[in-house]
Amino acid sequence: MIQRRLFAGVVVPSTNVDLINELSNSGYIESEKLFTPNHNNDDEIIDIINSVEPDVCLVFTFPKIFSQEILDLPKLGFYNFHYGLLPKYRSADPIFWQIKNREPFGGVTVLKMDKTIDGGEIVMEEKFPIESYDSYAMLLQKSVALSIKLLNEFIDALMAETLTFKPQESTAFQYFPKPILKDVTINWSEMAMSDVVATVNAGNPWNRGAITNFEGENINIVQVSPAKYDKELPDEPGKIIFANQQYGIFVVCKNRELLRIETTYSSLGYNSGGMILSTGIQEGKIFE
Repeated sequence: MIQRRLFAGVVVPSTNVDLINELSNSGYIESEKLFTPNHNNDDEIIDIINSVEPDVCLVFTFPKIFSQEILDLPKLGFYNFHYGLLPKYRSADPIFWQIKNREPFGGVTVLKMDKTIDGGEIVMEEKFPIESYDSYAMLLQKSVALSIKLLNEFIDALMAETLTFKPQESTAFQYFPKPILKDVTINWSEMAMSDVVATVNAGNPWNRGAITNFEGENINIVQVSPAKYDKELPDEPGKIIFANQQYGIFVVCKNRELLRIETTYSSLGYNSGGMILSTGIQEGKIFE
């Protein structure tokens, strides 16, 4: 947008200190075009929009439901680049839930915002496959890359007045809230191996993977992969049936499926491969 001389300014919540510092030090954003309001203060946001007088406002992961008063300020409205497919994934964190729910596809949806949560009319959408090994960070990177492509296409269509608007099916959505502790915790007796993998990937890196309990202490399983073993497995989900320095840790999941734990995080820091044994995790013990 800067290259196309269409950039009026960027608004970042004052709580997002890392992003503010990154933008301030980038050399691309003039200080008078970087605004850092309290995002819960409507008056601050209204004052910014009134001072800049943008034709359109584009929203990427801004943590706020805008009032109709704010939405009506720019003459062409607000448009949200949503990192999930709509209407199914209305959510403050669609990337997490698409991985957690083992969806075959993710994507980016561009919608004209209204006062509902992710419920406006769709103007663009494009999807991509979610691979079984995709972590939260990987899917976020894919979504950002696709958003850059769609942003240019959106601007071209907006300026040419060729945008089309498609209402969302009101019966085809479910709102997914921000994930809480139980959503990033492994339940060995209830989760199939693919569910454990998805939970670990959905929490990597922001939650350091997924949480499990080992001998009274919560640890995080950061990276895993499916495994095979040439002996019959016990019907004991969570049991560690193999552990050595060379191959690492193998644990039984529901339905006698086998999982290899590649990296963990605990009070002893990050450990991978055979180093996991140094944390006390051994063959015959059980994750709860």
